Amino acid sequence: MLSACLGYLFGQRALSGVSSPVTGAGRASPSREVRDPRTVPLLNEAEVIAAAEASLRPSPTPTPLFTPAPTPVATPTPRLSPELAAAPSPTPRPATPSPPPPRPRQQDGVPAPPAPTPPPPPLPIAAGGQVSMQVLSVRREGSQVVLNVAMQNNSAETVRFLYSFLNITDDNGRSINALTQGLPGELPPNSQVFQGTIRIPASSLAGSRSLSLSLADYPSRRHRVGASGIPVPP
Repeated sequence: MLSACLGYLFGQRALSGVSSPVTGAGRASPSREVRDPRTVPLLNEAEVIAAAEASLRPSPTPTPLFTPAPTPVATPTPRLSPELAAAPSPTPRPATPSPPPPRPRQQDGVPAPPAPTPPPPPLPIAAGGQVSMQVLSVRREGSQVVLNVAMQNNSAETVRFLYSFLNITDDNGRSINALTQGLPGELPPNSQVFQGTIRIPASSLAGSRSLSLSLADYPSRRHRVGASGIPVPP
């Protein structure tokens, strides 16, 4: 018994400087508390998903407080060579009127033909009542002077003419014989326009400058047409 007590004392003194290793399993954290799992609150699944999507969504681009004005682009100015820069700018010239056509010249003693004369405008003929006659043109054809004539009957009755009673006088009071062609002897009521010619020998118009026409229907003589001052072509 005595030997056992002495062995214990010697062994205790020998192991007085030796300590066992410290491990975390045997020591509890002073800040950790053991709680009942039934009292721990559960997280909301919808809130967790919304927070995850918010963290993954890119941050919105901040809206600028003002929009900078566009920078104007300067138009390049063309550069000219010294020769072109020193050259004077052209001055516009007024349009030059075209010269009149030259007149035909006389050759070998033969007189030049006269310039063509434009046809005169149609000459109105005074209408007797509702029957009318109009001279459309006057021209010279060889040895004749030709008058183109148009006639129309706008009355309600048929009108007859005998062109042998056509009275033609010149400005000197001379009676002139003529030949009519194409003019109808009867003009039906409300009829269309009929055209014909009056041919006068040019020899009978020597010294005449204008003509006068006069014609009445036959036999009633209720409709009369006439005109004066018809120019004679040269």
